[in-house]
Amino acid sequence: MRRFAYCKVVLATSLVWVMLDMFILLYFSECNKCDNIKERGLPGRDDGLSKPRDGPGEGGKPVVIPKENQEKMKEMFKINQFNLMASEMIALNRSLPDVRLEG
Repeated sequence: MRRFAYCKVVLATSLVWVMLDMFILLYFSECNKCDNIKERGLPGRDDGLSKPRDGPGEGGKPVVIPKENQEKMKEMFKINQFNLMASEMIALNRSLPDVRLEG
């Protein structure tokens, strides 16, 4: 009989905490105040303000090594077995085109 009472107390306490968590989440969530779907995005982010990206390897374009650096590129390739010069010219956060299928 005592075991059943403990089980009821644990279950009731858990239920109270779940209800409290749900109330807090719903109360502090501001999406119910958003009339426009665009307002639900990240605040302060405007895609129109981003500067256009152009540089070596940007958008999947090939990297062109200048003729005066061709010999150095070949030496670096012999040491590392990949085009280290082109790799260093490419930005770490470059953008690539989206090649996924629609749908």
